[in-house]
Amino acid sequence: MSEYDVTVIIAEELAAGNLQRVFAALDPGRRPRVEFIVCSSSPVAALPGVPELDNVWVLQAAGNARIPVLWRDGIKAASAAYVALTTAHCVPAVDWLDRLLSYDLASELVAVGGAIENRQGDCAHGRAIHMLRYVRYPKARPATLTSDLAADNAIYRKAAIMAYPELLELGFWEPSFHERFIAGGLVMRYDPELVVIHHNQYGVRQFMAQRYEHGIEFGAARAEAMSTARRCLMLCLSPLIPFVFGRKILTQAHSYGLRIGSATEAGWLVVFLLAWSVGETLGYLRPKNQKRH
Repeated sequence: MSEYDVTVIIAEELAAGNLQRVFAALDPGRRPRVEFIVCSSSPVAALPGVPELDNVWVLQAAGNARIPVLWRDGIKAASAAYVALTTAHCVPAVDWLDRLLSYDLASELVAVGGAIENRQGDCAHGRAIHMLRYVRYPKARPATLTSDLAADNAIYRKAAIMAYPELLELGFWEPSFHERFIAGGLVMRYDPELVVIHHNQYGVRQFMAQRYEHGIEFGAARAEAMSTARRCLMLCLSPLIPFVFGRKILTQAHSYGLRIGSATEAGWLVVFLLAWSVGETLGYLRPKNQKRH
């Protein structure tokens, strides 16, 4: 039996500058029964703010690993039966750990995810990044059972993830796991009181590269289950991807009373959507069964 009640896995990708804020909120010195793993491709010396405590350690990833791969490595290494995932771009609320520890993830409840709010006074591209990635996860969204959570603020039963080793080997791409959980009769819950605050650290080019690469993985994952004819159809329709995604984002934002604050923010949103769309289109072209990164 593990000495830890939960393992918190913090994926650090180009956000080392936030680690001091993250650990100030988590206060691991007061949480001896919580394990904290920082997963990063950066050397330990480049990760200021990680406290030197017995329950805190850094797991080095190879190369320039993206967040799903960092999560994968952390999940595999976690000592506890429950894993709470986030990134160094998100600063937890002061009651975050208390809420995590209050959930009963026994029986059919396999995961609980929460809200991702944006920090006050963010720049235009930071606000665009938040709207693109997290518009579906505001505090205004009611608590309910759901098939849609952001792993950037969620806790899972580790055994349920480890039940799909072939999927995990590709990285923890949460939509794929959520589909398996729901198909297997498990349920997930959205709790708007479980809150982290998004403190973006990506530069524009860095985030464009991330969206492009994630788009490739998304397109390739969808294409695995498609016939050749279906792939050809999706390629023909691919110029519509930014319009479809953009409309969906704006509709979701409107439903929660959110809106784009400036023309500059709207411009960055379009740029990031285009980066994703190019990646998704290339993903449809990738040969089936080619190893994902």
